[in-house]
Amino acid sequence: MFKISPNVIIEISKDGLKGYITLFDDKDSQDFGLNEKPIEEIIEEVKDILKVGLNEEELRLILSNRYYNSKVCIAEGILPVSGKDGYIKYYFDLNKKLVPKVLDDGTVNYRELNIVNNVRKGDILAELVPPKEGKPGFKVTGQTIPYKKGKTPVLRYGKNVRLLDNGVTLVADKDGLVELKDRKVIVLDVFQVDNVDNKVGNIYFNGTVVVNGNALNGFQIKADGDVRIKGVVEGAYIENHGDVIVRQGIQGYNRLTIKTKGHITTRFIENAIINSERTVTAEAIMHSHVYSKDNITLIGRRGLIVGGVCRAGKEIHAKTIGSSMATKTILEVGVDPAIKEKNEELKERIDEFEENLDKVIKSLNLLDKIKKVNRLDEKKAEMYIKLLRTKNSLLGELLELKKEYQISKDKIDNLSKGRIKVSDTIYPGVRIVIGNSTMTIRDEMKRCSFYKDEGEIRVGPY
Repeated sequence: MFKISPNVIIEISKDGLKGYITLFDDKDSQDFGLNEKPIEEIIEEVKDILKVGLNEEELRLILSNRYYNSKVCIAEGILPVSGKDGYIKYYFDLNKKLVPKVLDDGTVNYRELNIVNNVRKGDILAELVPPKEGKPGFKVTGQTIPYKKGKTPVLRYGKNVRLLDNGVTLVADKDGLVELKDRKVIVLDVFQVDNVDNKVGNIYFNGTVVVNGNALNGFQIKADGDVRIKGVVEGAYIENHGDVIVRQGIQGYNRLTIKTKGHITTRFIENAIINSERTVTAEAIMHSHVYSKDNITLIGRRGLIVGGVCRAGKEIHAKTIGSSMATKTILEVGVDPAIKEKNEELKERIDEFEENLDKVIKSLNLLDKIKKVNRLDEKKAEMYIKLLRTKNSLLGELLELKKEYQISKDKIDNLSKGRIKVSDTIYPGVRIVIGNSTMTIRDEMKRCSFYKDEGEIRVGPY
């Protein structure tokens, strides 16, 4: 409390944020203070006490009008503004939900659940946003009131995550799956599930996928790393850059089942289409189309290939090939399966173009006959011109296709150095293809190998 004169008192609240004035109507004082001191002088004295937030106009009215015996607030301090807490900004979905994908036509794809947060090496994962500064407050006396500072969060990180030199940015140190686990940002290069089914949906992952159970019909696994399945692949589709290991076996339902840049190892392959850029190893391959740029190797007690087509860039090695029922089985070696497949596609396109060209030529010949007897009306004349253009176009494209086909064929002829090895029995009905040479097995044969020499397929000892 400050006594400016006997009947003018200034009081300040406990928190220092409000200043009050009270004028006392003291008859004994005979207005001592107000009469003795000019108002302007009193105001100056008040201002020496209340340095912040003083309502000078209000003070002047109170003094001028002799507003006695009431405590009036004439000054208000300034409250401090607290600083805002910092936070961590995450650049991935923290709340991945198993929500099916709604297609453009309104139907729902329950296989596309999009459950994986894929990241690439160098991707920004999280960033620490620092706290914002607050503003200090002031008491009416001019004293500073400190503000509450915002909290700085701790940027926690773990496996395969790196903090940049700026100290606030986390980046992936490896391709994989980003997660927030125990408040730490981590990148996993292995993604594990029990089964690939309706609960999980299709998997698209930048690392290795491990399936503890089975990959079921209609679902997909696409991975940059290995795919390891402890159960069976039953009608699922796998595409990856690493190896594929299927502990139990593969049932493909006559569809493209695996396309990989790595090795394939499994117990059996049945009714599947397999495409590998490395070695395919199994105990049995049955009624399947298996393509390998490297080797196809059958192991174990059975070591069996029966039915379908097996095509390897280098070598096919099996214990038993074909069956006593003369099941149609085709083995091809010595040529990159991709080149062979392209060669076959070119041949099909050439046949298709020649067939279309033949139809166009027949139509032109018919119109030529009509033209000779002057019966070619305007509509037929337009058709004749269009057919001529079509003929020229087909001839040009056919010529290019034949050139490409010949190049492909020459490659096959020059690279035919593959070998087929049979450690037990090869049955009649099996067709052997090495490069552009073919042999059909007529009689059962034991422990032998097949190779190409001087343009012919020859049989040698195992």
